[in-house]
Amino acid sequence: MAQPTRAPGQRRHVPGSALRRRGAGRGTHVKFSFLELPGQPLPLARPVVPVQVEDLQDAPQLCLVDTGSTHNRFGAWLARAVGIDLSEIEPVQIALGGGLTSAFHTRADLTIAGTRYDAPVTFCDPWPYAFHLLGQEGFLRYFRLEVCAAEFWLDLTPE
Repeated sequence: MAQPTRAPGQRRHVPGSALRRRGAGRGTHVKFSFLELPGQPLPLARPVVPVQVEDLQDAPQLCLVDTGSTHNRFGAWLARAVGIDLSEIEPVQIALGGGLTSAFHTRADLTIAGTRYDAPVTFCDPWPYAFHLLGQEGFLRYFRLEVCAAEFWLDLTPE
């Protein structure tokens, strides 16, 4: 069943839409192994996390943890797939991967390691990658991150 579309840029008032935890709370953490990114020419394992966007449970999106990115960046096709209407949002041009893209700033519910939260998200069109990006404002402010590149893992704990 299709979800009703949200007014562009409008924040929903859903009970408990702030960070929600499962399990024992702050001490609960989840470890992820680095993976190779799809569509990349070099077989290099990177810090990635599967993310559920809105209620799209059957298709978690592979996201690269990008500590240098201020915002979460997702392909605009994903907004359409989950019922987020971008038509009323004024796009801004941003540089992405050596090119320009139209960026639509809004909010979306993300679920990572069983924790669902309302996050700022930028949907971009065109989106040249087969993965998405998790940045500081929409990811690292909600989770404590420990990375061990030598052993190819990352560990997340909800804040």
